[in-house]
Amino acid sequence: MSKIEQSLDYWQSIRGDRPTPQRIDFDPADIPGLLPNVVFLDVLDRGGDFRFRVIGDAVRSASRGNYTGQLVGSLPHITDDGPLMTALRKAVATRAPVHAPVPYAGPFKEVTLRDHLIMPLTGENGEVSHLLVTIDLVDSRR
Repeated sequence: MSKIEQSLDYWQSIRGDRPTPQRIDFDPADIPGLLPNVVFLDVLDRGGDFRFRVIGDAVRSASRGNYTGQLVGSLPHITDDGPLMTALRKAVATRAPVHAPVPYAGPFKEVTLRDHLIMPLTGENGEVSHLLVTIDLVDSRR
């Protein structure tokens, strides 16, 4: 089972009978094998932007830097209407997981794509407050 499939199974298991799981339902200890491929984002202004809260080691090593604490929209290679911001906002708006293959722009020449699964989590007020993102790198040699 792929990391994307494992992540979706986990999200569905913590969701239960509700449309969207709450942030409090997410426990990183439940998914130790996925953590290197996980990014945890704060949702700001109902999806106006997003802040990197946690970046897994595999994602960080395949990125141009450590973006922890930075806004997604502040990164020079991210555009407001580009595929990543569009997918993040769709997950907030639909309150459902979004599968989003995004072109890769990092240091590894053999990687052509970052396959994202973006899963919303709600706060106590019922609004989407965080996004749990699993990223799998697609190697062109496969």
